[in-house]
Amino acid sequence: MEFAFDPAKDAANIAKHGISLADAMLVYNAPNKLTLESARNGEERLMDVAMVEVAGVVLVLVYVIRGNTVRAISLRRASQIERRLYEEAQH
Repeated sequence: MEFAFDPAKDAANIAKHGISLADAMLVYNAPNKLTLESARNGEERLMDVAMVEVAGVVLVLVYVIRGNTVRAISLRRASQIERRLYEEAQH
């Protein structure tokens, strides 16, 4: 799989969340990730929640798959509810 993101979206993500979409593969490739599905504007989006060892935090990646490409939309720290869902899925 290839990873892609819009540079303007990356700049906005860094400004808002302090994390670059260039790090999306850390969550996408995490071995114990939790994947949830949601549709937005008629497009099927996926959300991965995973502990990223390098950062020592649980992150959330929102993305779509287009052909052979994972297109990152958002990367941020997990909310308390998302962390709880992730922890429950690990047991």
